[in-house]
Amino acid sequence: MKSYSSIPFHLLSFFSLFLTLSLALPHDAHQYGSRTSVARSAELDVHAGVGKTLGLTYHIGGGKNGANLVHYVLEISEGYANPDGAKERMVYLLNGKFPADPLTIDEGDEVEFVVINNTTETLTMHFHGIEQKGTPWSDGVPGVTQPIIQPGNNFTHCWNATQHGFYFIHSHSKSQQDDGMAMTLYIRPDRKRERPFRQISEDPLDLFQMYAAEHHAESIMIMDWRHFPEYEIGEIWKEANIEPLCVQSILINGKGSSVCPSADELAAIGTARGNGDLTAQGCLYLNNSITNPPAEGFAFEANAALVPDELWLTCASEGVDNPLYTLNVDNHNTSWVMLNLVNNGGLWEEVFSIDEHPMYIIAVEGEYVNTTTPVSAVSLHSGVRVQALVKLTGTPGEAYTIRVAANVAPQVKTGYGILQYASPDPSATPTLVKPAAGYPALPTSTAYIDYSSAALTTATGAECNATIFDYTSDQAAPYVADPPPSNDQVAHTFFLNMKRPNATIWTANGTGLQTGVYENGDPLIWDSVWRGVLEAATENVGPYAGSSLVLADSVYVVPEVGSVVDLIFIVHGANPAHPIHKHFNRFWVMGHGTGSFNWTTVAEAAEAIPEHFNFVNPPKRDGYNTIPSTPEGSWLALRYVVQNPGPQTVHCHISQHAAGGMVAVILQAMEQLELPEKYAKPS
Repeated sequence: MKSYSSIPFHLLSFFSLFLTLSLALPHDAHQYGSRTSVARSAELDVHAGVGKTLGLTYHIGGGKNGANLVHYVLEISEGYANPDGAKERMVYLLNGKFPADPLTIDEGDEVEFVVINNTTETLTMHFHGIEQKGTPWSDGVPGVTQPIIQPGNNFTHCWNATQHGFYFIHSHSKSQQDDGMAMTLYIRPDRKRERPFRQISEDPLDLFQMYAAEHHAESIMIMDWRHFPEYEIGEIWKEANIEPLCVQSILINGKGSSVCPSADELAAIGTARGNGDLTAQGCLYLNNSITNPPAEGFAFEANAALVPDELWLTCASEGVDNPLYTLNVDNHNTSWVMLNLVNNGGLWEEVFSIDEHPMYIIAVEGEYVNTTTPVSAVSLHSGVRVQALVKLTGTPGEAYTIRVAANVAPQVKTGYGILQYASPDPSATPTLVKPAAGYPALPTSTAYIDYSSAALTTATGAECNATIFDYTSDQAAPYVADPPPSNDQVAHTFFLNMKRPNATIWTANGTGLQTGVYENGDPLIWDSVWRGVLEAATENVGPYAGSSLVLADSVYVVPEVGSVVDLIFIVHGANPAHPIHKHFNRFWVMGHGTGSFNWTTVAEAAEAIPEHFNFVNPPKRDGYNTIPSTPEGSWLALRYVVQNPGPQTVHCHISQHAAGGMVAVILQAMEQLELPEKYAKPS
């Protein structure tokens, strides 16, 4: 058989031309059905009930100015599932499924997305990472950009796909995304957009296959999973006065198993980590100072007896043999696959790796990055999205272990999946072996990371030193240079004080914006509401005077579009990393450090500690971790340019922290906001 390298270059050029032409087509026929052009659907009422055809309807040229129109109807309902084989519980079904089907559209599409609430709860859906340029009313934050959707009602989001890359859509009410109210969103880039592929390989066949892999990328949603729905977690937290910091499993695309390592193995891990003894679930005990801080508002009021053993102590071994997620690949047809990875979990940061398969991280949160070197693994905090190219160097018919390990102090836990190569022998089956009691049967491949998420090295007996992607390195910088505005252009500097006043409250200033403070009220995007809040904050008069929304001291004002804003997050005392997410357009990560921030501006700080800042090629993101802090604290400085009039939300993406109040809102150029009538306050 002729090898790929012997194929004449003119044929490879033809293949590349064919691919380029195919990329110009809007969607794959096999994924979306008929490609016949149809008329644009009638305008939908934002609030009233609608007739529905669930899922996607594609209208070629049906949008404004000739854009293609994606019309998607999402019906959310309640059901039951047992994704790790250990316990069936309530979940949210998206168009009748758990997990939800992925959604793929193209850069330049116009999107009409209808959310139908057929649950017994109120909810909204947020388009995480979408800048909503010119459409802030479609961001999906209850009490901020829209009214919350009542049971039996619906809401229509209209926005334009001005970006490309990997995103996801999830509930922005309470902690419902932890119960499955989320789905992935892939926006395929315009064929004219420059890619970083030539930094990986100049080989024409590699380039051809990378483009094809990007076009047909595999979406992988990772999430930590508990055997209790979010409302029960909230009740346990409130009653016991101990924040629940333990998960029962880690799911990959909605599948996983309840892994229960031996007591000896967990004892050895606990000793090596030095944080304290571990329970059968790999969790720290409830008398540990990490899980139950010895301070006012914490331990002295705690009642560990009110925390169910199933939530942190015992391990449900009956789920260990539950079927795992399998990613099927065929390296007879291609040498590359692209993985779109997102951590939808509401609690833990996770480390993702595939045994014996290095990854090229080519994009982070929709921004192509300056990748040149493969890594063994990548860490994913809550809300982050990464796109990785993986060369398919495995043996046909063989299988390799996918590992997703929690990367946090309070717990050790790993979830597993399988990368399966197609075999020339259809009857062949891969060799799967239980590595030890309490584990599922797995391929016998060589790991890059251990059960506690640590990178394996030659010092620990590994064949090589595993590497984990560094989000602060040059490889995380934008592929197309995009330096931030200079210090002298900064018009506003806001400080957000990240604190934990007691066991059930997290704040981004003042008393915090807990979900009950703002979710169920009239949204700030309505003219009478934002004006009333500002009146109350400045003059202490009007209907919002003395309200929790105003007293929380978590609402900021920027009067003009185009203003350059610095956000400085001050983390007080010993804290975990907080994955900060800013809605609307991206920010530049200007700097970070440990200890106190003793300056009033970034410019002042940069003069004193220049080594902590990057003004040349900083990462450009919509989410970024603060540094885990010592008792002296830590800080993070972000910079952005106001693009949208409208109320913008900034918050920690850990579900319990956001629900606990670690949320702020910035009222941006509200006088310039022109709200369409159908999104305005009903008369």
